[in-house]
Amino acid sequence: MNAPARLARLAAPAAAACAALALAAGPASAATTTIRQDTATGAPYAGNWQISTVGTLNFSTTFLGVNVTGTCDSAQLQGTNTSDGAGELTAASIGACHTSNGFSSPATDLDLGGVSDRSGQVTYDPVQGGRDGVIAIGGDLRVTLKGQVLGLTVTCIYGFRTGGSDGLVFDVYNRDNPNRPLSDDDLQGKSDAIQLVRESGSSGLCPSSGTGSGAAIGRGESTPGSGVFDRKLYLTS
Repeated sequence: MNAPARLARLAAPAAAACAALALAAGPASAATTTIRQDTATGAPYAGNWQISTVGTLNFSTTFLGVNVTGTCDSAQLQGTNTSDGAGELTAASIGACHTSNGFSSPATDLDLGGVSDRSGQVTYDPVQGGRDGVIAIGGDLRVTLKGQVLGLTVTCIYGFRTGGSDGLVFDVYNRDNPNRPLSDDDLQGKSDAIQLVRESGSSGLCPSSGTGSGAAIGRGESTPGSGVFDRKLYLTS
């Protein structure tokens, strides 16, 4: 596949992570965290979860001196969590991606085999007039791509940074938060400032950096193990 198409598949996981790892990880905090069923007074929730993007995932990068923008149709992630927010990502998929210079990539299941640590915690960390929590994913998450550039096969390895620090950080909004990014009546995650950073071992032909953004909703299961994600979730202390 052409390199710009590969870039679409790279940026999608980054954006998807903003939407899509919303129950998978978070920073240390003195406050307690509880994921609940349905509302702020609901029973604690532990079990399987699914994150699905709403709208497209958007990204941009510079390829051979030209600014390239693009979108990916969708993303979906699944995993497990305890009621205190600790969780693990178990599966991920990305929809078809399209770039401004006419390239595309098909829908695909992401290979998580190279992710050494999929665990983490979502943390209750409210800001007045803003989010209800924060999610941070460790800096060891990497994406490795291979593609054809000027007739040569090159390998591109990318890590993720947010706010100048390695890893991913996202805002989380409860279903009744008036400042939530989506109108949907669901727990939501959003990020507008994910950086893709080229790592050592990459070809010099790979773009050195890029950015991604997206938003998604998260749900659990009403019937454990059913694979039907119809349980609304809520984040509290």
